[in-house]
Amino acid sequence: MGTALVTITPSSALRVGCIIESLATTVTSSRIETRPNWAEVSLSALRHNFRVVQNHVGQSVTICAVVKCNAYGHGVEECAPALQRAGATWFGVTSTDEGIVLRESGITARILVMCGLYSGEEEEALRNSLTPAVFRLEQAEALARAATRLGLVEPVPIHLKIDTGMARLGLPLSELKAFAEGVKRLPQIDLEGVFSHLASSEVLDDEDTALQIQRYDAALRDLEECGLNPRLRHLANSGAVSVRPNTWYNFVRPGLALYGYEQPVYRDGFVVNDAPALPLKPVLAWKTHILGLRDVPAGQPLGYSGAYVTPAPARIAAVSVGYGDGLSRKVSIHAGDPVPSLDDDPAVGRGEVLVRGRRAPMVGRISMDLTLLDVTRVPGVSIGDEVVLIGRSGDEQITAWDLARTSDTVVYETLCNLSKRVPRRHAE
Repeated sequence: MGTALVTITPSSALRVGCIIESLATTVTSSRIETRPNWAEVSLSALRHNFRVVQNHVGQSVTICAVVKCNAYGHGVEECAPALQRAGATWFGVTSTDEGIVLRESGITARILVMCGLYSGEEEEALRNSLTPAVFRLEQAEALARAATRLGLVEPVPIHLKIDTGMARLGLPLSELKAFAEGVKRLPQIDLEGVFSHLASSEVLDDEDTALQIQRYDAALRDLEECGLNPRLRHLANSGAVSVRPNTWYNFVRPGLALYGYEQPVYRDGFVVNDAPALPLKPVLAWKTHILGLRDVPAGQPLGYSGAYVTPAPARIAAVSVGYGDGLSRKVSIHAGDPVPSLDDDPAVGRGEVLVRGRRAPMVGRISMDLTLLDVTRVPGVSIGDEVVLIGRSGDEQITAWDLARTSDTVVYETLCNLSKRVPRRHAE
């Protein structure tokens, strides 16, 4: 059989291009997700948490709402506008890319790029009215040159990040006076703010944290001696917002608290159970459905490698969630032997979900798309039943902290690890 040749004229090429563009729009933009795995995000709870934090620190303290990493996995393009409507006048992001996403989402408030700019981003950041953190004099000089090229009339505001002991990003204190003298020679630059980051703000008796606060205060005095008086001074993350009012100054950077969670507070190596808690509301719930049910006998290996063997007859449900969605493989119970307590071995999986208001354990190895549950003790369980990984069902609740503990990690990672294929459904 011969090969047919098709001649593409300019007009037909245009028509084909339009058809392809239309199909692409239909497939990638217009289609409603039908896989039963989604996250529900409450914008009213988000705004409630913002107001709780604002009332806690007082109206004289500015809140910089941290929305990096897609608003901690909650969906920044919807969460940031909701926070702006609630009164947020500052937002904190990691990068220029994240800042531009906010501008494209209609954010008119100030945006602090907390990890600074990469070389070559200066003009784009300034065109989008982003406020960069700097931690080297060369960064301020590059911004000054970019401001000159763009013909900016007003000085560019920057926030100096100093290293007070975390040894991550930040200007070493030994270089502070040289930086101050250098930045004073840049009329295009306005040192608007100075900040640092606490490594253990939730540990009330942590000596290193006390030293960090002392070093920060000393740096402010050194800047004043050099003739610089940054208007915005900030040190407090969510942990410090909760329990360290001496770190609030006039600007705070809550992240986790906005999404409904606080760090446990420690003293003498133990959790302080009577520490006052802010009345926060979890913003996100994560849900899926039961895809299949089967009754299996005792001794039945489950999942990859048969890593879990049923000790007795059981009803096993397959649900549409896996590590491809952000559910850690550490969560599920792998061995048929008795599971040690969480205190004895926090790395052994013991994940649970909620089905019909009852707790059901995850069993067998979590795979990319599916997880198995033992629903033997859930009366009336059926295919299509809702399964709650984070959230409420009946009188029971599983928080993101609960899920984090069963996978031997922190709540930040659990929330941020929700993958793009888990659609966020935002509602009031």
